[in-house]
Amino acid sequence: MTNNKILSVIILIVGVALIITPFGYKMFDRASAGADMMKAFEPVLTRPNVTTFQGHMQTFAGMKDDMNKMIPALAQQMGMTQDQLNQMLGQQFPGVANGMQQMDKMGQDFNTVITVMDQNVENFQKANQLPMKTMPWFFVVAGGVLVVLAGTQLMIPAKKQAT
Repeated sequence: MTNNKILSVIILIVGVALIITPFGYKMFDRASAGADMMKAFEPVLTRPNVTTFQGHMQTFAGMKDDMNKMIPALAQQMGMTQDQLNQMLGQQFPGVANGMQQMDKMGQDFNTVITVMDQNVENFQKANQLPMKTMPWFFVVAGGVLVVLAGTQLMIPAKKQAT
């Protein structure tokens, strides 16, 4: 087998692999889901929205600080210990009590999400310009072109070398 034929077989194999890959990785379904997800996040992952969310977190942090000051003052005004007030809140207002207990964790979680959003607004904008739904077809078409070219090359009879 000549070097050209070996190269044509390799190109043919690569072409077939490119055609099969989108099916093996379920890219048609996943690309469509990815396009839908990108569309859903378009109004969220913008610089103005992230700035707004960062402002909300500053408000949340201020609320947390004020709650930490308010509970002892409220307990004192009610003639209770802080533990008694917390117990009463837990019984009568379990949602408030639970939220107060989890404020630090919620703040950390929200800050993590907003930080990741902040770091990826521009990446999202770039990625959102990709033709997600048609991406698998790029593999199939490129593979098809390689298969046709390599197949054509393999079908052409080899020229006899002059001796």
